[in-house]
Amino acid sequence: MIRSYQYFKAEDLLHWNISLQLDLATAFKKRGELFLEEGQHCDYFYYVLKGFVRVYYIDLDGNEITHWFSATDSMITSPFSFFKKEKNILYFEALEDTELLLLSHNQLDTIISQSESTEKAYRNLLAEFAMVLSRRIMSIHTQTAEDRYLKLITEHPLLFQKAKLSHIASFLGITPQSLSRIRKNI
Repeated sequence: MIRSYQYFKAEDLLHWNISLQLDLATAFKKRGELFLEEGQHCDYFYYVLKGFVRVYYIDLDGNEITHWFSATDSMITSPFSFFKKEKNILYFEALEDTELLLLSHNQLDTIISQSESTEKAYRNLLAEFAMVLSRRIMSIHTQTAEDRYLKLITEHPLLFQKAKLSHIASFLGITPQSLSRIRKNI
């Protein structure tokens, strides 16, 4: 989970929208609404203006596996679909009423090309995303489930107010029963 505002702020995007005449669209999603599903093409890089989103996929056994959470002032997309035009396997679900700013590939390219500092900010955002995701994957193999849980509570306490425990368990790579045991022992 990365807050994008250290790289791109909503007001910056809205300013570029006006100054570059980008005609950025917004979308409102109700709590529980899916706005991207497996098989659909991901046409946008989404900036979460307000709300909370869960990104998940379905594993071989038919289980929902939480891949990512995005809160206000963060950006999400389905990278393989958006950048590479490959088949999308992710689902985007609004966990609360959510307002999104939608950036198409061309609009994103236009914004990035505006200045060297904007291009650098975009590169840094992508690099941080890669590092956070890599660190998360490695933690499954190098930390106990309890350590991962405690770190998540420390770094993202708001998550526990907005997401179901089953979503958090799958994000941590454990079963809901294991999460229950961990919570009971702490």
